[in-house]
Amino acid sequence: MRRDVGTVFVQMFDATLGAHVGQHSLCIFSPTCGTALALEHNGDLYSCDHYVEPAHLLGNIKRERMLTLVASPQQRKFGQDKRDTLPQYCRDCSVRYACNGGCPRERFIHTPDGEPGLNYLCAGYQDFFGHVQQPMRRMAELLRAGRFADEIMAEYAAADA
Repeated sequence: MRRDVGTVFVQMFDATLGAHVGQHSLCIFSPTCGTALALEHNGDLYSCDHYVEPAHLLGNIKRERMLTLVASPQQRKFGQDKRDTLPQYCRDCSVRYACNGGCPRERFIHTPDGEPGLNYLCAGYQDFFGHVQQPMRRMAELLRAGRFADEIMAEYAAADA
């Protein structure tokens, strides 16, 4: 925050700032899934690169138009299930705007009250997103005002002086 904003780019920080302005650049943190499809060498198209398995095969692009497969009810349901299957613990979480429960592939533990479907990285996400929340909010304010996020460095320098 003090010297690297705008010169060093770390995907996790960039994705977090994006979440603060309503733009999710990583599928794992998007509210819904379905935009990171996997295309195999034989033309098989799968719902996600984390789900290359028979249950998530949409079809083969040699036999069907890719657009038809991508717009299929199966794919829409796959994408919406990420949001619709969130445990209540996640729905009530203060950092949901940033992680949205993470990747469904990693939702295999139980919430503190016993509900299944919690992401095993949840505690780390809560710590990280909570820790960076204040400076990310400030950079988002700068961006919404038509200014540059790197202006936060001068603010930190002034506070340190």
